[in-house]
Amino acid sequence: MAERRRVAVIGPGFIAQRHLEVLSSEPDVELVGILGRRPGQADDAARRFGGRPYDSLEAMLDHENPEAVWICLPPDAHGEPELALIERGIHLFVEKPLAADEATPETLAKAIDAAGLIAGVAYHWRAMDTVREVEDVIAANPVKLLNGHWHDSLPGPAWWRDEARGGGQMVEQATHLVDISRRLLGEATVVAATADRHRHPDHPDMTVADVSTAIVRYDAGPVGTFTATCILGGTSAQEVRLFADGLAITIRQQGVLYEDARTKAVTATDGFTGSRLWGVTATRYVPTGNDPFRDEDRAFLDAIRHGDAGRMFSSYADALRTHRLTCAIREAARSLP
Repeated sequence: MAERRRVAVIGPGFIAQRHLEVLSSEPDVELVGILGRRPGQADDAARRFGGRPYDSLEAMLDHENPEAVWICLPPDAHGEPELALIERGIHLFVEKPLAADEATPETLAKAIDAAGLIAGVAYHWRAMDTVREVEDVIAANPVKLLNGHWHDSLPGPAWWRDEARGGGQMVEQATHLVDISRRLLGEATVVAATADRHRHPDHPDMTVADVSTAIVRYDAGPVGTFTATCILGGTSAQEVRLFADGLAITIRQQGVLYEDARTKAVTATDGFTGSRLWGVTATRYVPTGNDPFRDEDRAFLDAIRHGDAGRMFSSYADALRTHRLTCAIREAARSLP
């Protein structure tokens, strides 16, 4: 039997549960340590998933000697944990976003590259099994317009409402949309952005913008827009829409919708005005058939196993380009009077 890979997790919060479910069930993985930031947090996770609980990173690394560590921390907590792992030559898998600021990931990327470590980032939209077909479709019919929408309610954690700690909605949530759009269309430049922050009686100290929008231009030609808001009572939209000749593609975590007007000719006219009507559009829905959290974790483990960063869905270096773009959107909005 092959030797099991020793792994650990820093920050067993909400999103980390998905990774812990995967790691605790992989036959060639031994979950050896879980580091919690709050009293009892690591103990609860260790009882459920295995491994030993810790409240000190140094103690966990000394006692467990993991080969790889998953970092699932709030944006402003990134930096020191990654550097501690890099100094010890430990591979790392980081939950997005890379940080709340721009400078920290730049420093970490250089250190990771100098150490020759495998470093992945959890942009799980890339791991959805529907993405490959989207790539094939738009290769034959290039995208001309993109719209990304992250319209939802206000998240509960206090750090999320503080821009200095959470980075803001474009950096912390809509980054998924920006990233999958980069994956499909390539690099982009911010043309314009704006944002507003309104009064929230329950959270008078809130500093993040609660409505924001941006226009970007992709190097390959398409123009794109992103909008984000956290003023709703629940999830309204978390999606990217791509528009090509006669074709609209809506990408969501649950699946992809194709609306294709190219298959049938438009012959109908409006009986009142004689104007041309929209043709019949063929629709096709492809549900997501895999667990992208599982597959991104497995891809990272496979990259370590073979010493090949190209096996991951998102490397740290690639994720850094997404982070730069979301920070550029935030800065463009800040620069307005």
